[in-house]
Amino acid sequence: MREAKAQAINVLVIVLGLGLAFQLGHFAEHAVQFVIWISGNYPWVAENFCGRGMPYMSPPATEMVRWLGTHLFPGATPARQMMVGMELLHLIGNIIFLSTIAGVFCLFPISLVRYALYIEGAHLCEHIALTLSAYFVGKPIGLSTIFGHAQSLWGVEAAVGYRVTFHFLMNLLPMPFVMMALMHQWSAARAFANIRQASSVWVQRV
Repeated sequence: MREAKAQAINVLVIVLGLGLAFQLGHFAEHAVQFVIWISGNYPWVAENFCGRGMPYMSPPATEMVRWLGTHLFPGATPARQMMVGMELLHLIGNIIFLSTIAGVFCLFPISLVRYALYIEGAHLCEHIALTLSAYFVGKPIGLSTIFGHAQSLWGVEAAVGYRVTFHFLMNLLPMPFVMMALMHQWSAARAFANIRQASSVWVQRV
């Protein structure tokens, strides 16, 4: 029974490691997107990536969005396929991250991980709203789009910048809590191992 539990924990640790690695790539995508929007007025950036009037997506992300759109909505227009595909891809990414944080919380149920759960839970609710509204209403509606009115209120560039910044921050904020929790537990485990080793040496000498 103890061996089965240890094996289950080892499998969970591996899965969580893959989930955290995925989130690092996911966050890097949003960080690059944010930097490109900030510098989108420079001609070299606009020519090689995109301007400030649209959010940048890396070639792999663009292909995944296109694949989701064409396979799930073959009868839709290309614009609708890309819009709903993008929202679905982000929803899937945030489900993976929230599941990873939940797994970390199962191993280390401390307040730092709980804060990350709250933030990412709210972020997931935002992506659920964006995905459902994109599919049923025809445009993403949520806090990151000012409920669908950001473009009409501020113009295209500001609306894109607001959404890019919103999701960059929402992906950034939970990560320090998770990392600090893991570092704290790792330090505690090392200290416990050192105490056990010192105790074992002392017992042997006695």
